[in-house]
Amino acid sequence: MKREMLLHELHPAVVHAPLALLPTAAVADLIAVTTGDRAWAKVARRVWVAGTLGGVLAGVSGLAASQEVRMDSPRARDMTFLHGLGNAVILLGALGVTTWRVKREPTVVTTLLGLGACGLALYTASLGGKMVYELGVGINPMPEDSPQGTLKGPPLLSARAPVALVKDAFLGVKWLVSRARELLTGARPLAPGAEGLRSSGDSTLQLPLDGSSMSGREMSRA
Repeated sequence: MKREMLLHELHPAVVHAPLALLPTAAVADLIAVTTGDRAWAKVARRVWVAGTLGGVLAGVSGLAASQEVRMDSPRARDMTFLHGLGNAVILLGALGVTTWRVKREPTVVTTLLGLGACGLALYTASLGGKMVYELGVGINPMPEDSPQGTLKGPPLLSARAPVALVKDAFLGVKWLVSRARELLTGARPLAPGAEGLRSSGDSTLQLPLDGSSMSGREMSRA
């Protein structure tokens, strides 16, 4: 049966571009710094720009997606928070390096920053995988009683999608800031297993045997 692509599915569709381009740019800078070959530096500059633009799209769509999926369990919410916060740090680093590289040659410092951001991206990407494949965050055909799944977001190519993207991205930023404040003040620590380094007793992915789709339910904004 034909189904339209939903707005929250934009993030996993576009996130592979920066995941491929930014490490490529960082490695090209490393080659340029160690060999002095300006041709590599020129290639890296262009790839930094392309990768960072892709990262902005992936980041905005990811923030919007955080408001369009169902996450009732504390572990799922906090794993999504760490995923988003880590990617925000990576994007800020990429923006900084790209701003430098547009008019300047790579340095040891900018190269190390780029490589470090790529290392962090491996961790945040692994969290994204656990959110989907282990907990079922954002998966449409989840059982009604499952703590994770998806809400009924607009189709990606609908007239409502651009407004929903901007609105939900803004709400996603507010949620990240609010959750970070709770952590810094000690009001609410991370849920066990949210860092993705150990197992938890939280609910895991359970697909319905009959293939039916779940109905929408508002996720907790806490």
